Amino acid sequence: MKGACACGNFYTAQAAADILEAGGNACDALVAAALASGVTEAALTSLGGGGFALFHHAASGKNWLYDFFVNTPGLGLKKRPKELDFRTVTVEFPASTQDFHIGLASVAVPGTLKGLLKIHNDWGSMPLSEVALPAISFADQGFKIDAFQAYCFELLTPIFTAEQEIKELFCPQGRPPEEGETLRNPKLASFLRALPDSIEEFYRGNLAQKLVAFMEEKGGLITQRDLVEYEVVLREPLEFTFSQGKLFTNPPPAFGGGLIALSLKLFDQAYTGGDFLSQGHLQPLVQVLNAVHHLREQVVKDDPFRLKALLEAPKASKGTTHISVVDAQGNLAALTMTFGEASGFLAPDTGIVLNNIMGEDDLHPRGFFADPPGYRIPSMMAPTLLVDEKNKTILGSGGSKRIRSAIFEVVINLAYFNLDPERAVKAPRLHFDGQILQVEPGIEREILEKTGLAFNLWPVKDLYFGGVHVVNNHFEGAGDPRRAGIFLRV
Repeated sequence: MKGACACGNFYTAQAAADILEAGGNACDALVAAALASGVTEAALTSLGGGGFALFHHAASGKNWLYDFFVNTPGLGLKKRPKELDFRTVTVEFPASTQDFHIGLASVAVPGTLKGLLKIHNDWGSMPLSEVALPAISFADQGFKIDAFQAYCFELLTPIFTAEQEIKELFCPQGRPPEEGETLRNPKLASFLRALPDSIEEFYRGNLAQKLVAFMEEKGGLITQRDLVEYEVVLREPLEFTFSQGKLFTNPPPAFGGGLIALSLKLFDQAYTGGDFLSQGHLQPLVQVLNAVHHLREQVVKDDPFRLKALLEAPKASKGTTHISVVDAQGNLAALTMTFGEASGFLAPDTGIVLNNIMGEDDLHPRGFFADPPGYRIPSMMAPTLLVDEKNKTILGSGGSKRIRSAIFEVVINLAYFNLDPERAVKAPRLHFDGQILQVEPGIEREILEKTGLAFNLWPVKDLYFGGVHVVNNHFEGAGDPRRAGIFLRV
């Protein structure tokens, strides 16, 4: 067995599998998959956003957390442009509408490219030029749109048709691409062929100069200093011990990991036994979901997770994708990355979609553009390692505010009820949104009625409840069907 990958797209998984098959390690495969996702998951993420990665080194037992999330722009900017390109678009969901903010002023300083380069430099065993080959092939020769990507493109039509360049690339027929249609991205293929030099160009060279000039001309905020001074931060993962094992996850200033650890702490205290999906399981689970939501104003003394700071932080960005990988040596790697919903613009001469994370209102509770330049924006994203008596399991999720509840519930399914990864991921999920307990099908109504909370029982399982992709050191795993999940073993 050479390894395995779980993620939300066939091409992304295939990129990881190809590199594992060629003898690459978990980090080679993770970087290959992330580069591929920047090509083939264009409605969910890009190389022009930010994210986090967690790496477990089997031989030493040590863990590292790579923070390459976005920064607020404007370092060295003497005067903000009089007219910022900051627009509102309305996205029509099946049951509601939501306003998003796009334009060049919505673009935060991207970190993904530097993050992937740092991970590969630290742990990669193959040349980056070889690791990038699957993504280059997809960008150059084309990739077919699956049903999930088609749905996302349709939702985000106002963004992917906001400017002519992005419209020609992703909506060449003048409409969102449909399932089975093929897209290509020749400029991105050229950028990837030039790795790692093109990353240096993006942050310090000719590409950086073109991006900054574009920002200055069109009402954006990213400066030369923003790009030159951006750094990937290597952090010690937040470690939490509970009755069923240990958890290693994303530490502050991100807050998703702390909320997951807090949820486990409370569940550990409240759970007294009971079968899977029984009253004994679900009653304390619902209590925890409710409590964690309402703990925002409470100061907990002697809290090792800086609870108050974590819980007062903003919520999360929306468009995320996650990748989990294991290799033959038992090394485990997981990465979660996002571009918000996209800004409507490409970085000049790269084919890379720029993020709109400066336009995410839930990430800027003090108001848009209130934080100083160079500020690392908090996030809910939380690549996580679970270590119990039987397995080392790495996982993570997309899903905005539901990231914490999705990961927490899958961890409970694995650690307390010993479900295999596929059952743990497919099991029905719950999320308390502050007013109503949202519930997937598969849970008895009588049990829900006894929780004391108003609930909404969904007719189907849905991407609203996250997309948890899981692998463990025994080459078991699962891709979440809620988000086109794929699990490949080689």
